[in-house]
Amino acid sequence: MPVLELRGVTKDYKLGKTTVRALRGLDLEIEAGEVVAIMGPSGSGKSTLMHILGALDRPTSGRASIESSDLSQLKERDLVTLRGRKIGFVFQTFNLVQTLSAQRNVELPMTFQGVGRGERSRRARELLEKVGLGDRIKHKPNELSGGERQRVAVARALANDPEIVLADEPTGNLDTETGESILALLKELSVRDRKTVILVTHDPEAAAIADRVVRLRDGCVSSSARHGGEGAGTPSPGTNSEAGAGREVASAASREPQSGARHADEVGHA
Repeated sequence: MPVLELRGVTKDYKLGKTTVRALRGLDLEIEAGEVVAIMGPSGSGKSTLMHILGALDRPTSGRASIESSDLSQLKERDLVTLRGRKIGFVFQTFNLVQTLSAQRNVELPMTFQGVGRGERSRRARELLEKVGLGDRIKHKPNELSGGERQRVAVARALANDPEIVLADEPTGNLDTETGESILALLKELSVRDRKTVILVTHDPEAAAIADRVVRLRDGCVSSSARHGGEGAGTPSPGTNSEAGAGREVASAASREPQSGARHADEVGHA
């Protein structure tokens, strides 16, 4: 059974009196332990899809499920619990708390899950060692390089031992060498730890580590293929008659202000 499954998913946004459809009958399955790259031009629906895959948003129609739990049927507190336990987020802009040390940043998600202080400290140190920052645990983000901050972000994403790691443009703010090391680390999570890793990216080099590349266009899956050309997919259901709508809504959605609760949830996986 897929760890993530979307069937006929649509997502609409209200822009004044206009309803714009960002996703249009999208079908997608992602298996446990798979590395999947989500690609597509700006406005294709990548950000909207990421929010639904991360249980940060619900579809307007269709079914989106994580391990058979239908997101549309869950209460908000259940979604919060599911995010905290099942999903780790790695953001392009790191989203670290500037006043906290690397260790305390990694401990933060565990605080929201009620993990005791001693266990939080032990696991944070262990994870920072794992990402090669054992000697930087007391440093604050402004004392770390971009690559080191992203490694802290990866360690934080793993704090609650999630089954799914969702990375949004994980190399977008990094130089080539540092970006390659982050990609190697994400790949290792799949190979060694059997984590499901989803990369939302414009970067072909980032997509190159994936087992499968899913391409979006105008809110639909235009292709889904494994490296080497195996398993080329057909577009998912949904018309493209409103060709510009997906671009418009993705841009609008990226500008939507997040509530304080959601921001805390994304940073701490509350």
